[in-house]
Amino acid sequence: MPTYRFANEYELQKVVQRCHNVLWERHGFDPAQAFDEFSKLLFVKLYDEVTMMGIRTAIQRGESLDQFAARIRWLFDQANQSADFGRIFTDGDTINVDDLSIYEVFKQLQNYSLLATTSEVQGADVKGTIYEHIIGNTFRGELGQFFTHRSIIEFMVRLVGIDEQKVVYDPACGSGGFLIMCARIIREQIRQAQPQLSAQEIDHRLRDYSRRCLIGTEINERTARVARLNLLMHGLDYSNIFTVNALKTDEAGDKRLTALVNTGTIDIVFANPPFAGYEKDPSVLSRFELGQNHGRTAAVTREVLFIERIIQVLRENGVAAIVIPQGILTNRNLAHVRDYIRRHTQVLAVIELPDWAFIPSGTSVRGSLLFLRKVAQVPSDYKVFMKRVENIGFTSTGRPSALNDFPQTLVEYQQRAPRYLVSIGEIEDRLDAKFYVSEHRQVVSFFRHNPRYRLVSLSDIGSFYTEKVNPRLSPDREINLVETSCVDPVTLTITPKRIKGRDSSYTSLKRLQAGDILISRRRAYRGAIVVVPPELDGALAISEFSVLRLREGYDRDYVVEILRSPQFLKLMTIYSTGEMSGRIAEKDLRRLQIPIPEDHRRLGAAFKAHRRRIKELKSLIAEEESKIIELATSIIEGR
Repeated sequence: MPTYRFANEYELQKVVQRCHNVLWERHGFDPAQAFDEFSKLLFVKLYDEVTMMGIRTAIQRGESLDQFAARIRWLFDQANQSADFGRIFTDGDTINVDDLSIYEVFKQLQNYSLLATTSEVQGADVKGTIYEHIIGNTFRGELGQFFTHRSIIEFMVRLVGIDEQKVVYDPACGSGGFLIMCARIIREQIRQAQPQLSAQEIDHRLRDYSRRCLIGTEINERTARVARLNLLMHGLDYSNIFTVNALKTDEAGDKRLTALVNTGTIDIVFANPPFAGYEKDPSVLSRFELGQNHGRTAAVTREVLFIERIIQVLRENGVAAIVIPQGILTNRNLAHVRDYIRRHTQVLAVIELPDWAFIPSGTSVRGSLLFLRKVAQVPSDYKVFMKRVENIGFTSTGRPSALNDFPQTLVEYQQRAPRYLVSIGEIEDRLDAKFYVSEHRQVVSFFRHNPRYRLVSLSDIGSFYTEKVNPRLSPDREINLVETSCVDPVTLTITPKRIKGRDSSYTSLKRLQAGDILISRRRAYRGAIVVVPPELDGALAISEFSVLRLREGYDRDYVVEILRSPQFLKLMTIYSTGEMSGRIAEKDLRRLQIPIPEDHRRLGAAFKAHRRRIKELKSLIAEEESKIIELATSIIEGR
């Protein structure tokens, strides 16, 4: 009987990679095929561990390849027909690898116990790890399946709080990570409350809990199989994992599913809805308020419909914890979604994740965690917990990290730390934590209430040039094209691309004049804000830039230095929206205010003198560096 458990995720990944290499080298399977066949072999191993302590999948001394492989194929059929192991593979499924592949894979696995690994509260998530390691980011990305890291899952489950009686539902359950984390925490609670219980008694309680309280739906059959096998590996009941589109569960024709998942039947929802693509099916859109515009169906991104569906299925006072793209909380065209959320729920918390949080899962979409309580009457005044976390237990490459803000954040939420509480009355249109955290609110206040100087909006000190030019209409004309990469925020210079009009990939550009202030609205924190020099008069800039032409009476040197200041760059970053790189809308930029002292021309001259001195010092530094190189060279060359 195998008794060793995988010590950690790294050891598991090494074994998985060796098994995958066997299947690829022998059969040339693509990742999906390799995963399906590997799943079948893991299924057999788990069945044998549960029923015969792993004896029948151990390679016997002197046993031939065909004898061992025949036994494994027979075990697969036995498991597939077993009542306790049904619904994972279909009746017609068979193992589609040759005898040598079966032998080599089990040779890698035979010393390890899946049950011994997954029975530990902190044990590796075997099935989820195998799935993500073999399938890879490309395949998952096509399905919009970007899996949630376990540190995020654990934080979400612990913040909401669960017990053995609350029904939990994940509408896009993927590999079942949220459901398994719920079972792990329930196991932990049982051990703490009743330490006298045996492991077998706890396992029985957990299986009963999963049968009553853990529900998942998943649109993709392969992924649903992952979830079922993952729950099975953790000793849980998987009968409540359904292969169905969560947005139309009533069409599945499954009465048990309809009884379990319907309006007002769920206590807690944990979800990372698919971020991929738009829902255009009128039969789906017509079911949702957010899928219609003035009584007619209108295509929306799927996560929008998932938000409404999640709120629908919650009982009164039920709670949802949702991973959502940042745009839901910030984008102007999604204001109606935020309005729907605020009309139907009490917003408990918004936790903004680092920009890179989902890069290890295969997407650069920026995400936040949204916690909601469904209420019959939304309170007129309450506090929302809002925080941006920087460290989340893993790095941007997916490696584990000891740096983790989640445990402290959980304590702060439970203790209602005042610095993170924002009155719902103070929350305007946006719902992102970045906009309301205390240090950012202080920055915003600097540009709203200056005790000494008059504040003037950018649209009042100048005009924003909006006329568009299509360079392709003059195909033979050479143009100076200014893209974001052409502006150096360190040297404050513009190095345009010299191209023919016909070669432009842009059909809508802004014509620049000498003296214009060019403001890059994308990744505002870079500080790519420059004055157009005389030699670039007539150059064409892409629409990522705003072009500010000052009115008479305003000093250019003063204005541009205020715009480049760390405080104003932070202000633009705070106002930035979007799910990828983040940019401030020109409409928002125009309304931002800056202080204009009476003597701002004198201050502009001082700024200009400082810039001149910096240029002189840089020239002196370059001269000294050149002398160092010259001296070293003469020594090396023996001169």
